[in-house]
Amino acid sequence: MECLDHSSVEAANIWGRAEINDRLRVHGKVEKRHIKLWLSSAAVLEHVLNNNIAVFTEATQDEIERILKVFVVNPSLQKAAKVLEDRHCLIVSGPPGVGKTTLAQVLAAEYCEEDWELVAVSTIKDALDAFSSDGMQVFVFDDFLGKIKLDPQSLARDEGRIARFIDMVAKRGNKRFILTTRSYVFQAARHISEALDEEHIDLSELVLDLEAYNREIKARILYNHLYHSEIDEDAISSLLSSGHVQKIVDHPNYMPRIIQWMTDHLRVKDIEPSQYPKRFVETLNHPHKIWEKAFRKHISPQARLLLVCMYFSETERFPNPGINSEKLKPFFDQAIHKSDQQSSDNFNERLFEETLREVKSSFIVVDGGQINFINPSVLDFLSKEVDNLRVLELLSSAVVRVDVAKSLWSAANRRFKDQPTTLKKIAKSMQKAIQSNNVTGHMPLHELADLIGELLLVANESKFLMFVRQGGLKSTFWTNEVELISLVEDLEEGRFRKFPHASAYARFLRSQLYNYVAKREYLLELDEIATLAERLSDSVLEFADGFFDCFKEAAQESIEALDPSYESPDSRESALGDWLDKIETIEMYFPEVVDSWKKHEIEEILYGYEQRAEQEMEHYRDERHLTRSSASNNKAEMNERSSTRGSQSMFPDRDLGAMFASLKKS
Repeated sequence: MECLDHSSVEAANIWGRAEINDRLRVHGKVEKRHIKLWLSSAAVLEHVLNNNIAVFTEATQDEIERILKVFVVNPSLQKAAKVLEDRHCLIVSGPPGVGKTTLAQVLAAEYCEEDWELVAVSTIKDALDAFSSDGMQVFVFDDFLGKIKLDPQSLARDEGRIARFIDMVAKRGNKRFILTTRSYVFQAARHISEALDEEHIDLSELVLDLEAYNREIKARILYNHLYHSEIDEDAISSLLSSGHVQKIVDHPNYMPRIIQWMTDHLRVKDIEPSQYPKRFVETLNHPHKIWEKAFRKHISPQARLLLVCMYFSETERFPNPGINSEKLKPFFDQAIHKSDQQSSDNFNERLFEETLREVKSSFIVVDGGQINFINPSVLDFLSKEVDNLRVLELLSSAVVRVDVAKSLWSAANRRFKDQPTTLKKIAKSMQKAIQSNNVTGHMPLHELADLIGELLLVANESKFLMFVRQGGLKSTFWTNEVELISLVEDLEEGRFRKFPHASAYARFLRSQLYNYVAKREYLLELDEIATLAERLSDSVLEFADGFFDCFKEAAQESIEALDPSYESPDSRESALGDWLDKIETIEMYFPEVVDSWKKHEIEEILYGYEQRAEQEMEHYRDERHLTRSSASNNKAEMNERSSTRGSQSMFPDRDLGAMFASLKKS
């Protein structure tokens, strides 16, 4: 007031920190425009920390707006809505292109209409980070098993968290969790994972099948896509007058993804209107030709090579999802050179950028330095294209990163495991590339050892073995000590035991493992202790008593140091559940290690959460269940009657014609 020095100024009229922050909470956009305000705002800082979630969610919201225009209510929606309402979690599985993502997004949209917060995530960690105990949230995790490597070790890192998160959501009336996956991927994961094969996971799965779509539903899907498309009206008129609408609706290969593809004006703009009906049916006759003709006829050889290089390259998630262009370029350049498309003397340095532009918006999308396939069906198509000797041999000779080598070898091993001569040829080609291309990248030692060991077993190249022993790959790995046990076992008694100096290397790794637990400079994490206990219980190796004494001491330190008060309230329940799981894993191997008082304390706190969750559920049912369930039942009954009528009448051709008559030009 003294600084302003004016008669109109009174102390009561001056805003302090509290008043300004109160006003900023009402006008959040002001904060986002002025970066200096962020440091004083927990809400905006939370948005910044979870920016990848926010951006992903915004993109999902845009996609939902598009989908709602063309979506047709079908029996799967009501069935899925009931499972989601009853169990709060839903896994939508089915074959590619059947409409899993569409169903998940429509379900989420129904909750968003009632002011639920949409949270679209690409990892289960994102879901845990965004979890808020008070707010109404609907989480969508699209193609969740596509984001997780389907090997036991990689899957184990996420399966427990997914099961735990499902359990957390199931207990709360203000949370919903929708996941999508392909049926065959889900079944493969369930064979590997005990957590994903549990009863509550099975009960929440909905298998989406095209048999759920009767003739009327298929017709309405086609109608909606045509109605909302920007296709040339002459092409639509040609389709209606050709009589092909009936062929499309009744086609045995009818699939929503194909309908979406063939009604996208960017995909069909080069088709003559008179040829549009014929091309539509041809695409249904040969679904793979959605990409095949464009792949084989419309793009250059170097563009095709770029796409297969992308297929085998590692997809990153943070900070930006996609394939890093700086990592892809050396692989592509080397593949171009090995394919003899350009000599090293006449190499075009800008070929990579030019090729990206060639396939941009048709096969890929580019966002800054990250590259993604434009549609999951591109990956489905490429999975068949890369499954041949010519492609695998060429790319194996062009390896410049260890992660690419691992991906390529996995594909080659899967495709040619019954053809040892062919597999040996690929292994030799890859070994030569690794030696000469100065490969980069970084992966855990036990994973790199699996790759290199298998290459040596198959090809038995002494020069490559010497290259490895002399440290040729020393910059491409880091050591995860808790995973060393299986490698030691392979070197001492398993598949690598006949390699020169295998036993000496095993002794060296044993010493590393001992130093890890005995000479620890920091408190070991509980999950490290639990993983080590699990690996020890599965192993046939014998260790000295001194090692076990140190391990027990390290485990006791980690358990005693657990302090629930350090965890944030929103993540505390999940953290405690994880702790209890890890403690029980340790207890199975070392019963005397576990501090029963600490375990009892955690169980008591978790029990309190469960009691509160049950009370919340009772309150939620009292407030919402009757109203929502009666509305859902009425809607379900109406749709059931509608579906029954459609099935009984088979939706005759006269009704089909009447439906599409409104699309004709006046």
